[in-house]
Amino acid sequence: MPKNSSSDMTDPLDSQIATLCGRVEALVPGCRAGVCIASADHTKLERSVFPNLPPTFQQAIKELPMGPPYIGCCTAAMQGNQIITVHDLEKESRFSDLFIATCLSHGIRSLRSRPVYGRAEAAIGTFVMGYGEPSDDQRFDLPYIDFAADAVGAMLQRELDRTRGPLSSH
Repeated sequence: MPKNSSSDMTDPLDSQIATLCGRVEALVPGCRAGVCIASADHTKLERSVFPNLPPTFQQAIKELPMGPPYIGCCTAAMQGNQIITVHDLEKESRFSDLFIATCLSHGIRSLRSRPVYGRAEAAIGTFVMGYGEPSDDQRFDLPYIDFAADAVGAMLQRELDRTRGPLSSH
């Protein structure tokens, strides 16, 4: 599958995130990994990096609003500070039909979204693992999602420190 992203892959942060996602995908057969990043004011998704999904996926979820009712699992995971698992999107009712259709049309049928935390332990993004078929918890309960989410949290916090100053937490 071609490597694509709606974010600017010449951006060092997006490139680092894409590399990490690619490594998780190499370790977990059939997985599609990605990251959703919250806006500075925490009102919407600012951008996402899904290196092995078409750019149309990132474009479709960009600027999804945060807060209830939750349109998708990434915003629900960030706002609720909890891991959100969808075992089968074709049977899902918690999220918008548009979000579900977008995932399904891009080959994602099950997914898990884990909050990514900055220094203040506020969610500043999510790390996502998705599969093309329904999946049970065992498939998601690999240690890679926790490691990758923590690594992305460190990357995003470094970027926040660089752009907003070292005391910035979100």
